[in-house]
Amino acid sequence: MGKAILGLQNLLAKICQANPPLSKSVRQQEMRTHFQAVMQSLKVREAKAPHEWKEAKEALFPQLMPSDYLKLLKEKALITRSFVAGVELAVVVDTKDGYGYVRDEDRARWKVSENELFDAALKNLNEKKGGTKLQGGGDPERFLAFEEGDGYDAVRVLLPWVRQEAAKFLGDPFFAIVPNRDFLIMWSTKNSAKFQNFAKTRGAEDFKSQPYPLSPLTLRVWANGKIEVAP
Repeated sequence: MGKAILGLQNLLAKICQANPPLSKSVRQQEMRTHFQAVMQSLKVREAKAPHEWKEAKEALFPQLMPSDYLKLLKEKALITRSFVAGVELAVVVDTKDGYGYVRDEDRARWKVSENELFDAALKNLNEKKGGTKLQGGGDPERFLAFEEGDGYDAVRVLLPWVRQEAAKFLGDPFFAIVPNRDFLIMWSTKNSAKFQNFAKTRGAEDFKSQPYPLSPLTLRVWANGKIEVAP
């Protein structure tokens, strides 16, 4: 309809990777339900999209997205920064009906810089801390994880307090994986080879089977914010 570009990765995961497999009629119903919800969400979002920066900046959050999304976009360029190979950091406008990615035309309308967008988004996520907390286990295999289910678990690796708390408990640097949008696991580089293999295997499996996939890569993360792909 010329108003949006829709990715089908999540629908694919839901109807084609279900275990046990879904019947043809159930798959068809799932597709109908999916697109009914998507179209309704687009109508609501279009009607309620913030037009002024004062309103918009309160609803911005950072979000990780596959770099493949950018290949689909032409004139509707999104505001992004490179995160790691295959993953971009974007900014979204979050509403009760879902979120939409911020485009360059949105930034121009609000008359703000890209830095202002990312600063506001990270500030909002940090203030969203509330009752969220790191969960995990101690010796001999130290690990921590986020699984709040609010859509921002993976991107929390960019929050200074998350990295600093993780570094205190796990060591600096530590390993992390963001297999999908809704999961972040971090663990000590001193953990056993068995645990290292388990964590990497779990991340790869989640990347292939869970909605909103991001990356199967293991990352090395420092408290100061440096992040790189581990060898």
